[in-house]
Amino acid sequence: MTYLVGLLLAAVVYCFWKYPALRKTWYWPTRKGFVVLMYHHIAPLPAPQDEQYPFTVSPAMLEEQLRLMQRNGYTPISEQTLLHALRTGQPVPPPKPVLLTFDDGYEDLYTHLLPLLQKYKIPALVFLITDRVGTPGYLNWEQIQKMHQSGLVAFGSHTCSHRRLRSLTNEEIVQEITTSKQVIEQTLHTPVYSFCYPFGAGGFDKRVRPQVLKAGYLLDFSTKKGINPWPWRGRKTMLRAFPRGGETLWDFHLQLTRGRSKL
Repeated sequence: MTYLVGLLLAAVVYCFWKYPALRKTWYWPTRKGFVVLMYHHIAPLPAPQDEQYPFTVSPAMLEEQLRLMQRNGYTPISEQTLLHALRTGQPVPPPKPVLLTFDDGYEDLYTHLLPLLQKYKIPALVFLITDRVGTPGYLNWEQIQKMHQSGLVAFGSHTCSHRRLRSLTNEEIVQEITTSKQVIEQTLHTPVYSFCYPFGAGGFDKRVRPQVLKAGYLLDFSTKKGINPWPWRGRKTMLRAFPRGGETLWDFHLQLTRGRSKL
C-alpha cells in the first residue's frame, strides 16, 4: 500500500514538472456557459519578442483548435444564432456553442482565416476599425465584401480610430460609435449589431456603454476573460477567452472550459 501511494505521488510530481501549466490550473473548476473566443492575427508566428506575438495564432494552430472543438462536441455558431437566442430568451443551440471573434480587421484574416472557415464551414465575427480599412496590413472593402458574401463572416464595429473611448469627450465617443456603424452598414447593406471596445475593459468608463446601447448595438464585447453565463442579461459586456500565440492545445482546452489559460 505504501509503495502504491509513493508511486502515485511520484507520478503527480512528474506531471507537474513535465507540464508547468498544471501547476497553475489544476484546481480551476470547469465553468459552464457560452464561450466567446478572441483572436487578432491569423498568420505565421513572428519572433517571440515581437509585440504582435501574443496576438498571433498560426493558421496551423487555429486548424488544430477547430479540430479539437469538433472532437469535443463544441460547435462554432454565427452572430445571428446568438442574436436569435438573445431575442427569444432560449438557450444558445447546440449544447456546446462557441463564437469566434476577430479584432481589428487585419488583412491576414482574408488570406489565412477565410480559407479555414470555408474548409470547415465555420462562421465568425470580425470587428473593423473603419478608418483603417484599406490601409497597409488591414482588410480593404473588396476583401470585406467577399468575406461577407461567403455567408460565414459577420462584421461589427471596433470604432473609427481605435482610440481609448474613456479619454474622449462625450461628442467624440458618440462619433466613434455611430459613424463606424453607419460606414459598415452603408457599405455592406446589412445591419451591424455587435460592438467591441478598443483596449477592452480599460478602454471605457460608465459614460461609454450607455452610448453603445443607445446607438443600436445588441451585443458588446470587451477583453475581460471568462465564460458567459446564459441567458446573458446584458448587464455587463460579453466575456471572452483569449487564445495567444505560442500556446498549446492544453491551453486552448483551458480557454474553452475555464475561459482563460493563465492566472
